[in-house]
Amino acid sequence: MNQFLIIVRGSDHSTSSPEQIQKRMALFGEWMEKVLAGRYVGGAPLEDTDARFLKSKNEILTDGPFMESKEMISGYVIINANDIQEATELTKQCPLLGQFQLELRRLKPMM
Repeated sequence: MNQFLIIVRGSDHSTSSPEQIQKRMALFGEWMEKVLAGRYVGGAPLEDTDARFLKSKNEILTDGPFMESKEMISGYVIINANDIQEATELTKQCPLLGQFQLELRRLKPMM
């Protein structure tokens, strides 16, 4: 088995109601339970406050300029899959697809 990182790009905090966000998170939870059963390794949404963008040891930006919200990374999921084709098929079933961009990358083992 290989591990793959699904990077969730984009933000819709300003365009979605709390009810829409709650419904989407319920669908996302169902996807994780049913489609990713036995394949889910980890993941989390990312806070969009208290961010730091480090360009070098001496250049740390706290007030921007940050990436545009459409390029922002909102969260990530790590899954197990046999190959990139299987990981792609699992990712295509994610209910976030369409409202967010999903980038799929194979993780390289560290050892």
